[in-house]
Amino acid sequence: MKFLTDEQLRELLPAETASFPSPVPTQIVSSDEYMPAPQTEKQREVEARLKELSGRLARRQGLSRRRFFQTASGMAASFLVMNQVFGRLFEVSEAEAATPDMAAERADAMSKQFIIDGHTHFLRDDTRLMGFIKA
Repeated sequence: MKFLTDEQLRELLPAETASFPSPVPTQIVSSDEYMPAPQTEKQREVEARLKELSGRLARRQGLSRRRFFQTASGMAASFLVMNQVFGRLFEVSEAEAATPDMAAERADAMSKQFIIDGHTHFLRDDTRLMGFIKA
C-alpha cells in the first residue's frame, strides 16, 4: 500500500537539506511517511529571528553560527525566539542565550531529568528508512 505517489516521494527532501540547520526545526519536515505542510508565516518568522539572533550572539562569543548552535546558549536562543513568536512556552532568558556559562550551568542542572519520548511511525512497504526495520 502506498500513501505517497512516486512524484510526491521525488519532491521530499531530507530534513538536513530541506530547512535551516538549527537545534529546533523551523518547519515541518517529512520522514518519508507523509507530505509535510509548507512552512507557515510564523515558522518563517522564527527562522528569520533565529538567524539574526544566533548570528549576533555567535559573533559576540567568537563562534561560527554552526558552533553556536551546538552550545547550550544556541539551544536557549532557539527557545527564546520561539517564545517571542508563539508566546511564552519555555522557561528561558535572553541572558541565558547570551551567556555561555549561564546556559551551560542550567543545562547541567537539568541533565538528570527523566524524559520519555513515546511515539509511533507508519512505514510503507517501500520505505527508504531501513534502519527502523533492521533495528
